[in-house]
This record gives sequence, C-alpha cells and structure tokens, in this order.
Amino acid sequence: MARKSKNQIFMSPDGGETVYLQNKDGTRGKLVSKSQYAKDAETVQDEEEMINEEAVKMRRKYPALGKAWKHYKTVWHLIMGQNR
Repeated sequence: MARKSKNQIFMSPDGGETVYLQNKDGTRGKLVSKSQYAKDAETVQDEEEMINEEAVKMRRKYPALGKAWKHYKTVWHLIMGQNR
C-alpha cells in the first residue's frame, strides 16, 4: 500500500465528479475517484460514433454489424416498451 502524504492536493476538472491527485508541477495525476455520472458521460461520448451517418454506412458495408445492430434495437425496444 502506498504511503499518503498529508499535503496532497486533489483536483477535479468537472466539479467533483472525477477527482485526481495533483502532481507537484500542477498537472493532473493519478485518478482517485469517478462518479457513476462521470462514467456514464464517458460511455455516452464513446458510443456517439455508433449512431452517426458513418455508422449507418458501416452497418450497410458489414452485414454482421448491421445484423447485430438490428438485434440490439429489437432488445432495446422490447425493454423500453415494458418500462413505459
């Protein structure tokens, strides 16, 4: 287990959702904690590329990808229909 210094400085670029140790030079250091909200926001950002025009072209170009997308949409609508 690493020793903790009493004069550690923490920083958060997003109002406390994600917290890092601050390096001595003022840069962002080791990740200390990340809220579920921050994790979800990161997932949304990562998955946005799956729903743009280029993604539609990729699903048309690669039939397995298109088939998997149709299955995903079917499951999504079944679940969302039950939750309404």
